[in-house]
Amino acid sequence: MWRPPVGTLQPTNICAGTNVTFTATPTNGGTTPSYQWKLNGVNVGTNSPTYSNNALTNLVPVTCVMTSNAACVTGSPATSNSITMTVNPSVAASVNIAPTATNVCAGTNVTFTATPTNGGAAPSYQWKLNGNNVGTNSSTYSNNTLANGNLVSCVMTSNAACVTGSPATSNTITMTVNPI
Repeated sequence: MWRPPVGTLQPTNICAGTNVTFTATPTNGGTTPSYQWKLNGVNVGTNSPTYSNNALTNLVPVTCVMTSNAACVTGSPATSNSITMTVNPSVAASVNIAPTATNVCAGTNVTFTATPTNGGAAPSYQWKLNGNNVGTNSSTYSNNTLANGNLVSCVMTSNAACVTGSPATSNTITMTVNPI
């Protein structure tokens, strides 16, 4: 009797580059069963009850052939069922900010808007004024007390799946504020 290999990472929906370890657990394998792992039908891995791979591609099947060394066993070698992984590509997070104006009179309210790329359904935002945290967790930041030479930027943290480069730092806006 044979039990199929089981992926130790569940569910089978992963990000590209994720290391997945498959484990075969034989029944009636004998004292030293042999294992031949197969990736899309091609021999891979070593004679081991586990197989790891961090370069899986989308929907390519992984199987294991176990050969028992038990006496009087039937069904050997036995091939496991196939496990396929849905491999999602990695995407890069980034954020760009734009102000309503960069050259203003003192006291003018300026609103900055963050536009995320691959931010996910609910990205978080940390606005910065001259490198110090300001504002709220919002895609916009407004200020009517800006001074000449102030630097405004934003750090966006993505909640998208399979994202790289998060948190992402935006471009920096240098303000020109003219006295009244």
